[in-house]
Amino acid sequence: MVNRHRENWSNMGASKYEFEPDKLDKDIKTKQERYNRKKDTIKAMVEGMMKSDPVGQEETFQMFVEVLKEWRERND
Repeated sequence: MVNRHRENWSNMGASKYEFEPDKLDKDIKTKQERYNRKKDTIKAMVEGMMKSDPVGQEETFQMFVEVLKEWRERND
C-alpha cells in the first residue's frame, strides 16, 4: 500500500489528496494501467514492422532510432 504513512501527511492543503487519500492509490493504478496499454500498443506496432521484413530488421530498427531522434530534436 502506497499510503501507509498517512498520519505523517501535512494538514496544510498542499496536496490534492489531503482530503481524499485513497484517491492517490486509484490515480497511481490508473496511470500504471494507461502506461502499460500505451507500451503494449507501441510494442505491437514495432513487432509488426519488424516481422513484416525479417531480412531487413536491422535496417528497420535503425530507421526507428533515426525517426525517434528526429522527433526528439523537433520537440525539445
